[in-house]
Amino acid sequence: MTADKMQKLKDISEIVTDIPSLPVVATKILQVIADEASSLKELIKVISLDQSFSSRLLRIANSAFYRRDSSVTDVTDAVIRIGFTATKAFVFAASLKDILRTSNKTDKALWEHNMAVSIGATIIANETALLPSGEPLIYGLLHDIGKVVINLNMRDRYAEVIRMVNEQSIPFNEAEYQLLGFDHCDVGDFVAKQWHLPENLSFVIANHHREDLLEKIKDLPLKKVILITKAADVLCSDLGIGLAHPKTLAKNEWDALKLPSQKKRDKIMQKIEKEYPEYRNFITGQGAV
Repeated sequence: MTADKMQKLKDISEIVTDIPSLPVVATKILQVIADEASSLKELIKVISLDQSFSSRLLRIANSAFYRRDSSVTDVTDAVIRIGFTATKAFVFAASLKDILRTSNKTDKALWEHNMAVSIGATIIANETALLPSGEPLIYGLLHDIGKVVINLNMRDRYAEVIRMVNEQSIPFNEAEYQLLGFDHCDVGDFVAKQWHLPENLSFVIANHHREDLLEKIKDLPLKKVILITKAADVLCSDLGIGLAHPKTLAKNEWDALKLPSQKKRDKIMQKIEKEYPEYRNFITGQGAV
């Protein structure tokens, strides 16, 4: 570890002292995700830790996003319809509802963007068939957890970051480095380690703004999930959902995602606009899906 990295971690650990606890259900879901031999029975057992998940899963399984010819009324059938991977991701996301209880406008805007990127990444994975559609959902939800935690610990200073981003039209990580000495990817990596998140998830949180992904990252599934998360971030920023600013993806990155044309990307944006409100309601437990 370089001296610069060690100093950065020291600065973060001294400033970022209020990190929300990872909920019990989220921790259990991470254990199921980490265990390749995990079964449907084990997932249903986790869902039973919070009875509201059962009815919410049924609503999402019967929503327009998953609806087939007939309705499902059984949780097991709902999991089969949604998919094992996607269900794990949905339950993990919904279990974070306590962290989603925002206390100011910036908190709300940050989570709005995170939730939008989450469903956007899911739609991109589904449309491109590059990964199982449920897998990127958690990555999208937590990609900017660093921003959430910085704002929680440094509200006044992060307000300055936001002003700099808006006034100078520069990326968040650039403004963060100038004003704080570290960025939200650094803090996200720190939080991921405190939560003992899976290594791949921690890597995406720490590296979702890297510009050398195609050249430097050799793990193909990991490369795909980072690119999908980056692309969802760009499209949701273009839609103006939550706290975001205009971003771009390089042409070779769009090509790698099989989304070379603006027409294809517009189609995905339309789906995000349609599906995001329903997904947000599921995650926050508000309204009918």
